Amino acid sequence: MSGYGAGNSILGNQSTGSKQEKPKQKPKKIKKELKCAKETMDSKATASYFSLSITGQIVSATFPLGPDKEFVFLRYELVAGPDWQLVSGPQHGLTQLATNKHGHFNEPIVFNMPIEVTYKSTSPFGWPQLLVSVFGRSGMGREVLLGYAHIHLPVFGSRPATDESCEREASILLPKCPNMIADVTSWLLRREPELKDPKVLLNCMKCKGLSMESYGSLKFQLHTMMRGARKLGYKWHA
Repeated sequence: MSGYGAGNSILGNQSTGSKQEKPKQKPKKIKKELKCAKETMDSKATASYFSLSITGQIVSATFPLGPDKEFVFLRYELVAGPDWQLVSGPQHGLTQLATNKHGHFNEPIVFNMPIEVTYKSTSPFGWPQLLVSVFGRSGMGREVLLGYAHIHLPVFGSRPATDESCEREASILLPKCPNMIADVTSWLLRREPELKDPKVLLNCMKCKGLSMESYGSLKFQLHTMMRGARKLGYKWHA
């Protein structure tokens, strides 16, 4: 009887110990990490955009009647809509001083200013544009505005540098005085009229009524590489 009781007590102890062992639960930290990973995967699945990479250069400026100043330089700015984000590359730039005084008066003034930028966007609205301000400098160091030029970045086109089809030209537009008094004042001060905000040239509605004259042309050489446009349903063909 005593042996049976002892055995019974031993079995009872074993059963009690097995009941006390509870299955291990996942820590809260692991659950939180799994939740974050799921949210990240969902965000990656919903986030979609296309990228636009532009490489090239501002080649030269040509003035049919010759520039008014001995030296010429350019300031450029890339302007895009609210849906566009500049991923890499400078938004502003300044070229070196260049001249053609050693050649013919209407020979191109060469800059070869490199441009390399990458944008990303979810909409083609507000397609990036390149706005260039042309300035001249005399031997005395005085700077004078020679005009503005602007051009849309190409939608497609990645051709060899020797192919002339990748070259684009934009007219250099010089503002004119709105009345005779302003014209006389400009002549006395020896300063050409300037736009307070040159970006108005990029909006057809804002530049209505501006008096401008063509003063020359700028030559660009631009190449385009686009990725991810088909995911958003955009199909462009060259």
